[in-house]
Amino acid sequence: MIIASISYFIAVIVFSHFFAPPQYQWTQNTISDLAAQGLKYQWIMQAGFIGFGVLLNLGFIMKFVEAGKVFYPDLLVMVYGLAILFSGFFSTAPFLEGVKYSLQESKLHSLFATVAGISFTIGIFYRVITAPTPTERWMHVSFLVLVTGFSMLFGLCENGVIELGKGLAQRGLYLVSFIWLVLSQV
Repeated sequence: MIIASISYFIAVIVFSHFFAPPQYQWTQNTISDLAAQGLKYQWIMQAGFIGFGVLLNLGFIMKFVEAGKVFYPDLLVMVYGLAILFSGFFSTAPFLEGVKYSLQESKLHSLFATVAGISFTIGIFYRVITAPTPTERWMHVSFLVLVTGFSMLFGLCENGVIELGKGLAQRGLYLVSFIWLVLSQV
C-alpha cells in the first residue's frame, strides 16, 4: 500500500501538469503550485495530496495490523502523511499575478508542509538511532543527508540564493524521500 500511495501521488503530479496554466514551469514552480488558489484545476493536485496521505497512512495501519504491533519509527512518517493530507485541504498562494487569495489558507498550507518535512526528517533520524545493523544505519544516514541537503537546496532556491529552480529542487527532494520510504519498508 505504501508503494501504491507513492505511485498514486506521482501519477497525480504528472497528470496535473497537463491542466496547469501555460505560465507554470515545472523547474521553477512547486508541486503545491499545481494546487494553488485560483487555478481552475487545483482540485486535481489537492486530490493528490489528500489521497497520498490517506493511502500512506492506510499502508502503515495495515502493516501494524498484520504484525500485531506498532512500529514506533513509522509513527513519525504517519505524521508526515497526515501533514501532506492536510496540506491538500489548504492551497498555497497563487503564482499568477492578480488572483485573489486567502493569506490564512496559504499560511496553513505552508504550516502543514513544514510539519511534513520536519516529521519526515525526524522519522529518518529515528531510524538511524534504532537501526539493528551498521549497514541499515548507514543507509538511513545517507538518506538523512540527502533529504536534509535537498531541503536546504530547496530553501536556497526559494530564497533566490541559487538559481537552480525550486521546482527542480523540490522534485529531487520528493524522489529521494520516496526512495527512502520504499527501502525503509523492505
